[in-house]
Amino acid sequence: MNYFQCYKDRVLRSFSSRKEKIENEIEDSFKKYLETAPTALVVPLTDIGEVTITDETKRVLVSINDITNNDKRALDEKYLYTPKDMNVDVGCYVFYDNSYWVTIFKEHQTINTKKHFVIKRCNQIFNYRYKGQMYEIPVSVENLTLYSDGMADNKYTSVSDTKRQLYYGSNPITKTIDIDTRIMLTGKTVFRVTSINDFEFNGRETGADGLIKAICLQDALISKDDTINNIAYNELSENDNVIIPFDKIIGDEFITLGEENEYTIDYMRDVEWLLDKQYRFCNIINQDEKTCTLQSGTLAKYSGLEILLLAKDKETNEIIDTKKITLRG
Repeated sequence: MNYFQCYKDRVLRSFSSRKEKIENEIEDSFKKYLETAPTALVVPLTDIGEVTITDETKRVLVSINDITNNDKRALDEKYLYTPKDMNVDVGCYVFYDNSYWVTIFKEHQTINTKKHFVIKRCNQIFNYRYKGQMYEIPVSVENLTLYSDGMADNKYTSVSDTKRQLYYGSNPITKTIDIDTRIMLTGKTVFRVTSINDFEFNGRETGADGLIKAICLQDALISKDDTINNIAYNELSENDNVIIPFDKIIGDEFITLGEENEYTIDYMRDVEWLLDKQYRFCNIINQDEKTCTLQSGTLAKYSGLEILLLAKDKETNEIIDTKKITLRG
């Protein structure tokens, strides 16, 4: 072995280059930081694709640091640092300070010596029943009802008109949540998903799963909603073979411009039909205890707009069922 090779072995040790040696030193420095820093702690942290935190969830040593003061403009978000080989990515959950947190953003490191995430505090638990099994999914909920008192008035009645945005991790269970899935929050109000954003935030590679953001509009409570256990009823949640129950509105989900559609419901008592609000482009022109007829406008500009048809129990004033109907040319 020549003099240069001896010098290289002594300076670089077992590394092939000075760059590799420096990266290893930085990685060792971060591991020592986790062992001594006051912000380092052992917490449950889900693997990629794990639905939520359970007794089987791994417990790992990480560092959680403040980003800024928590106020109404900057909701409580923090930095999460983990070793680079940790099985974690955008959309995973961590339990810290008696709260669930979801990773919403990954900072891609120029020097790959650790993982750096932004985590957001979950303020509600969404109880979701899928194929007969109930899952507790932590979600971060924001109020999107602006410039409104939260009520929409029409000719005969007033209905709630509020909007929420939900943040939750992508996994095999939450990916079954789709447009028109009904979600109950706080055991009092039900919301219907109107928009799914599952493409904006991810971390592993382009096109990977990550964070899901859903926009929801308030929906009417129905008799099958479980307000005690905070579970909204969804047909596809119970089993694979969906059977249309008697108290469901039956009819086409589309109505052609300028034409009429008939809708029926098989219910044990008399039913009153109404729309959630007054529309210029669609009206109920005829109804009886079991049937109603809708008529849509003729202008092409109305194509693609939606209405919500409600069936209400005349005796109890309870909303039996609702149906979203889209106008098309």
